[in-house]
Amino acid sequence: MRTLRPILLLAAFISFSGCATNLHSSSSAATPKATYQPGELNGETLFDILSAELAANQDHYNYSLEKYLKQAELTRDPGLAKRAASIAQYLRDTDALTRAVKLWIIADPSEPEPRQILANILITQGKFTEALPHFKTALDQGQGKALLLITSQLGKMSNTEVTAYIELLEAVDIDKSLNNERLVALGILQGHLKQYTVALQNFNRALESSADLPSALYQKAETLKSLNRYAEALSTVQLLLVDAADDRQYNALEIQLLFLLKQNKQGIAKIDQLIINNKDDVPLHNYLALTALDFNQLDKSKSILEKLLLTSPANSSPYFYLGIIAERNEQPLQAIDYYLKVDSGSNLLQAHTRAISLHKNATDKEKVEKITEQLINSHIENQTTYLLMLADWLIKFEFRQDAISLLDTNIQQQGDNTDLLYTRAMYLEPTDFPGAERDFKRLLQLTPDNAVALNAYGYTLTVHTSRYQEALTLIERALALAPKDPATIDSMGWVLYKLKRYDEAIVYLSQAYLLYDDPEVASHLIAALADNNDRERAQELFIKISNSHPDNKFVERARQSLEKKQ
Repeated sequence: MRTLRPILLLAAFISFSGCATNLHSSSSAATPKATYQPGELNGETLFDILSAELAANQDHYNYSLEKYLKQAELTRDPGLAKRAASIAQYLRDTDALTRAVKLWIIADPSEPEPRQILANILITQGKFTEALPHFKTALDQGQGKALLLITSQLGKMSNTEVTAYIELLEAVDIDKSLNNERLVALGILQGHLKQYTVALQNFNRALESSADLPSALYQKAETLKSLNRYAEALSTVQLLLVDAADDRQYNALEIQLLFLLKQNKQGIAKIDQLIINNKDDVPLHNYLALTALDFNQLDKSKSILEKLLLTSPANSSPYFYLGIIAERNEQPLQAIDYYLKVDSGSNLLQAHTRAISLHKNATDKEKVEKITEQLINSHIENQTTYLLMLADWLIKFEFRQDAISLLDTNIQQQGDNTDLLYTRAMYLEPTDFPGAERDFKRLLQLTPDNAVALNAYGYTLTVHTSRYQEALTLIERALALAPKDPATIDSMGWVLYKLKRYDEAIVYLSQAYLLYDDPEVASHLIAALADNNDRERAQELFIKISNSHPDNKFVERARQSLEKKQ
């Protein structure tokens, strides 16, 4: 096959047909209808390429990309597909890039680069199964970058997908130059599945041929830590620090291991030294403060956090961690004060939630209401969240009517706030089913595909009415929207139980219990098993939840279900 080179084609076309016409005019007006053969030059192809290059020179890259994709598809020429891929990468157009590299692979199956690019795209998109054959081909052709990418995406992968990549890496016949990288990647994947012993074996195999390989040493140290072999892990990471004394990742791991080995003085000394060596590195200081906090070195953590507040007064996040330290030191009033000083950042709402929750007496009601009012005034964008915090606190301390009145007032003021409507429905449900039903119906008018509301309404119908078929319809809709939600799966099992479809109910309730080991779910399963004459399994489950949750109200309901069948 003859490859069409874009620059040569431009020269050929210039001599062939003179200057190009308007880039946006129809090419069919300039040339006769082309018959395309792979690698064969024709007027329409030449015209499109010239138009594309002139467009690119004028920064009209979308037009240029369109023309190159068109001609790559028609001619199956790898040079054109590669040029289309290059432009798509520049434009960060993932869809066009995917199309271009797929055409490139068809045009030149032996070329490793498009396989590497396609594997990267699919892995980044989380399409791990689809990426697998391209990943293998990239490795077969000596492209090791895919190994780094797959290990960086572990958090997005299911265990089944990780296992598939482990099996591939174990079987692949890889170039010798990539074998150590393969072993390290394989060990990382195995470690993700907590297969620490075999992971360690692979890191050691990599180190047999390259004793100072940093990635293998670091992963070995991390794996030894996971196996609670802290002294060996410390020795391993200290080998890394000989040649990379300033590496933050290695230093962080060494500090963790020193604390795990109860060498607290050495750990604190290491923290102090890092701070001296990096006196202006605020993120590092923050990390070291949190590391000290993780290992309950409260005085050291507090000292670093207080200095951070002095050097970066605009950043209020250290107050959140000072609040945690105060809580651990059993200083609730000090903790509340710290939490309320957090005025921005990712911990804002968590800090304020903790401040509210530290008011542990019903007599604190006026204080909590005043704090909530101040928080709303300062952070109006979080008004609904603060109202729900207050309502939850009021419910916890048995001010149910006050909580409902609070929601009534704010629903009237704000209109149809779905969060407030849902919360009011749940608060009304135990004592005022008609009121709760009105809120559920209004909520579903506003958000008909609200899986949480559909499930809650359906389950509420099973508790307060005999409208089980209506409940089933609602829960089926919820389950279609949230098929993996254990609460919805439990509701489906419960409504089927109410409909006396015991075999089907047990399937759903068993699945829900596997997903969510909860006394309420267990009590539902026990009732279904008992009514389906599977008393032995019901009794086994009852004993289990009686031991783990002896004072739970749902354990008592489960006991009643068993006694009913005696």
